[in-house]
Order: sequence, then C-alpha cells, then structure tokens
Amino acid sequence: MGQSRRSVLQGAFGAGAAGLLVGGAAPLPAAQARRMPKGADLGLRWLGVAGWELSFAGRSVLFDPYLSRMPYAGEDGALDPALPLRLDPDAVEHVAEKGLTGAPELILVSHGHFDHLADVPHLLSRPEWAGRRVRTLCDTTSRHLLAAMGTPAHRMADVVAVDGGDHLQFDGYSVEVFRSLHSRSDDYTSFAPGERNTVPPRPRTLGDLVEGRTLAFQVSVEGGPSVLLTGTSNVAEREVAGARPDIAVIGMSGHAAVHGYPDRLLAALGSPPVLLPCHHDDMVTPLGDAGISRTSSPDAVAALARAAERRAPGGGTRVLTPRHLQLLDVTAAG
Repeated sequence: MGQSRRSVLQGAFGAGAAGLLVGGAAPLPAAQARRMPKGADLGLRWLGVAGWELSFAGRSVLFDPYLSRMPYAGEDGALDPALPLRLDPDAVEHVAEKGLTGAPELILVSHGHFDHLADVPHLLSRPEWAGRRVRTLCDTTSRHLLAAMGTPAHRMADVVAVDGGDHLQFDGYSVEVFRSLHSRSDDYTSFAPGERNTVPPRPRTLGDLVEGRTLAFQVSVEGGPSVLLTGTSNVAEREVAGARPDIAVIGMSGHAAVHGYPDRLLAALGSPPVLLPCHHDDMVTPLGDAGISRTSSPDAVAALARAAERRAPGGGTRVLTPRHLQLLDVTAAG
C-alpha cells in the first residue's frame, strides 16, 4: 500500500487541521446534543485498535477483539500484506483471563482484516468458555475466513452471516446492523480489499484476511443506552441516518481522503451525547506494556471534540478519552 498505519495517523492528526476537514466544505448546521437515558448500567472497555467489550448485568458483548498486536510494517515502515500472521495466544489469554468480564454472549466483527478478525478463532476455541454459547455476527467473507482459520465446528454453527438492514433481538438487548465503508489511504485505496464466497485455504499472511463487506453495529440495551460501534474511519451516512445512538464509538485512523469525516457521521447520528474515539493507537505495543497509553493519538480525541463542537456549538456532547483495558462507566459519564 506504500503507507504505514502510523504515517496515516500522523497525516490525519498532524499539524493543525490539515486532513481533518476537506477544504471548501460547507459548515454543517448546528444541532442540540441529546441526553442519555439513565436506565441499565453499561460499561465499555477499550481493547485497543477497534476492539471493545460492552458489559451490562453481568453479561458482555465483544466487538472486533484483536489482542495479538502483531507486527504489520515492512522495513520501509509501510503496511505490508505479505507479512506472516503472527498470532500471540499468550497475549490473548492474558486479556481474556484478566481483562474481560467473562465469556461473551456475542462477538461482533466489522470486517475481515487481521486487526479485527484474527484473534476471534482463538477466543472461540478457549476451553474456559466451552460451556457457554457464544454467537458471532459478521459478513459472509469473515464467516468463511473464520472457518479457514480452524474455528471449531460447534462454534461455526453459531457464526451468523449478517448484512446491513438486519435488526436482531436478543435477551434484553437488540443489535442493528448497518452497511459501512472501510477507510481510505491518501491515495484513495484501502488495504486488502476483496470477498470470499467459499472457504479459502488457511490464511498465512496479513493480506490473506481480506476486508469483505464492512459493517457497523448498534447495540441497544433494554431500559438503557444504545451504542453504535464502528471499526473504520469512513461512513455510508445514508445507511446510519436516523440511528440516534446514545454513545458512538468512532474510528479515527487516517481519513484525509474521506470527505467531511467525522462531521458527516455526527450529522447523520444526530449528535450523540457521548463520543469515544478508537483505532487511534499504534496497534503493536503489547496491551500489558506500561507505556501503551502514550501510543494513543491525543489529536484523535481533539479532532473528534472539534467536530462535535462544530455540529453542536456549546452543546452537551462529551468526547471521552478511553484507556486500554480500563472499564469506563459510560452511563455515569453521560
């Protein structure tokens, strides 16, 4: 691709507002921020990159749980699709045992890239979760990739292929699925595009885990808040228009080539009361490293805050700064 994730982040959040707004874009009309319901408690835990755990009533849902944080750059510093997949089972186990609420009821996967999907087969294979039913929602490409990576057959029976427009009811909460888009590099391309309509050979390289169709998910807890989860820095705004989440998790990796992002996304969502940036760390520093918090881009938080202010000047929208593996009580924060 000729461009590293680090350079993409620097390009998007570097000096001044360059790359944050498209020159000449008309300002969006102001909006009033909404209040978040104070019903059921909801906690969010950032797992790094685009990953999150949602916890409520002793239950949990995982989104894009990528914990291996494997090397992704070649000698030139660019994202290299030919690099081998180097999963880190010890890292996955450490977080699963020490950093998660327990076995999730549901795993949501936004798309098939390594930094979103690669650790899901290991998580689904954990003996400690053997007695718990864990469903996985993803697109068809990701389902085929999960099978190719050796996900146990009994778990594959609970891997459900979904598409934009699905709205599924679970016990005490619902999950709405939206068609979304992958972020674009400065040259308007995206990493490892493609779909898999059948189960391919076992993936061996980063580029073998192709995007498929990118999805976003809105989890709505009965009597509590709703959370929109996005795994990339792009938006199909007409797909999410009217979603009105109480909390929006916003991908903030490079988006200089995407017109008006994240302003268009916030406008489509109607200024959620709470915003959380994600996909803005270095992707490789181990989660247990004492300095991992310094790998997150503070400019991502600032850029999101500026967009929120442009959308609702003086409004009540709060942009929170997540810290790796720390539980955030977003119900109280709202």
